[in-house]
Amino acid sequence: MQSGLESQIQHFDGIAVSVLSEARVACRSASGYFEDLVSLCFDPRPLVSVGATWILKAEFEEGAKLAPDLVDLVVNSLERLQSWQAKLHICQSVEGFQFTATQADQFIQWVTRLSDHPRPFLRAWSLNARVMLGIRYAKLRPAVILDLEAADADGAASVRARARKLRNLLSKQA
Repeated sequence: MQSGLESQIQHFDGIAVSVLSEARVACRSASGYFEDLVSLCFDPRPLVSVGATWILKAEFEEGAKLAPDLVDLVVNSLERLQSWQAKLHICQSVEGFQFTATQADQFIQWVTRLSDHPRPFLRAWSLNARVMLGIRYAKLRPAVILDLEAADADGAASVRARARKLRNLLSKQA
């Protein structure tokens, strides 16, 4: 049976995020909201997945936290993300996830594979996610430093600019 959240997200056309904001407001007090939301993030229908990941990102931006079992579900479902936009939203949401060390390792493996994605914006946010994890988990820092060096040679100015910004952020954390 379709949840109210799923029904609302299905109206998303890939452009008008106001539909997603309205879905979030209408459904966020429903029982099982975050369970439904996380499940929809990995829906095989691209626009549903994109819409759900956008909503998840918005929830994190307002300070929401996922239960540990939902974080585990996200980490174990990353390979099911199909659209670059859904992958982007997850990369942009990295600071909202409360990962265990094992989950962080799994996430970094997934996000590292995005470093050669054809879309520069996704490469830049993939790098951002890796650096944020490198700040949080010291054992990841050496690999992150190498990632920043590699990003300096990226053909896209947006990736190189993100690398410079992240290098400055990382140096302030040391």
